[in-house]
Amino acid sequence: MAGLGIYLALRPSPTSQSNSLPPSPAVGQSANTITALGRLEPEGQVVKVAAPSTSGSAVPVFGSPRVARLLVQERAQVKAGQPIAVLDIYDRLMAAALQSQAQVQEAQSRLAQVQAGAKRGDIAAQQATAESQRASVARLAAKLSTAKWEAQSYQKLFRDGAISEQEARNRQLTAEATARELDQAKSEYDAAVKRLSSVAEVRPTDVQQAQAEVNVAMAGIQRAKADLESAVVRSPITGQIIKVHAREGEQIGSDGLVEIGKTDRMYAVAEIYETDIQKVKRGQKAVITSPAFPGEISGVVDQIGLAIRKNDVLNTDPAANTDVRVVEVKIRLDDSQPVSGLTNLQVKVTITP
Repeated sequence: MAGLGIYLALRPSPTSQSNSLPPSPAVGQSANTITALGRLEPEGQVVKVAAPSTSGSAVPVFGSPRVARLLVQERAQVKAGQPIAVLDIYDRLMAAALQSQAQVQEAQSRLAQVQAGAKRGDIAAQQATAESQRASVARLAAKLSTAKWEAQSYQKLFRDGAISEQEARNRQLTAEATARELDQAKSEYDAAVKRLSSVAEVRPTDVQQAQAEVNVAMAGIQRAKADLESAVVRSPITGQIIKVHAREGEQIGSDGLVEIGKTDRMYAVAEIYETDIQKVKRGQKAVITSPAFPGEISGVVDQIGLAIRKNDVLNTDPAANTDVRVVEVKIRLDDSQPVSGLTNLQVKVTITP
């Protein structure tokens, strides 16, 4: 009987059991309002700007590029397409672009030359070149004849023991070198003759070839310009620099170069408990409060999430349930100016159904 008395005295009462249940994820709510925790974020969320890809660049890029010049600071306002940083590969890619531009000009000059045909001076110059090559062939032929005779004579003297083997070998090498020079001169003479026969003729195939060279050069400069553009990091949106992750001399990591957001249009993202989401409709009025700013800011329910997820914003109350299912509801603030610099601030959201 004594043990039974102790058991009944220590057994929790129904009232104490009900009070120990985890509270609702909502901060608190009356019969006519829904109150929940949330966070502030710019319209379209925060954009992390990464470095452009340089994997297909015509100029080899080893490793991750570094920031050479950072053109913005935190809180700066930027426009879409505005340069915000220049990478250290810019100078190399600029040199490649200038080279490609010079190649285009060279190809265009070649095309104009082919289309115009050869001038009389060019024909005369080519005739002189061919004549000079012919004279070289004749001179080397005579020289080769003499070298062969000397090689044969020195070979006989070597067999008779009058001279050394080295002297005979030197004469043979001279003859062989002269023979190679003669073959080269003949090839150059043949090329000069062919050039002379076609220099005054404008052939369609020559024009097509020159035009193809121009097209190749133009494609090269377009690629060089694209590569050069990859060395400049530009803002994808119009907004404000919220955070700078990489400064001059540093590599751009997984967090990107900077974070940008449209802070002139702020939203409160409220985490509404899944059983209360049916009470929330677009256009309903909401009030946002926080110790971080004075008073309260009104807003309107603008978007209701389509997915149920685990809550991200945690209540500071140690007794609060930290593993609940919620739906994100975005509330457009009527006045974003007071909180434009408070992205990710935890706030209390009260929605009036």
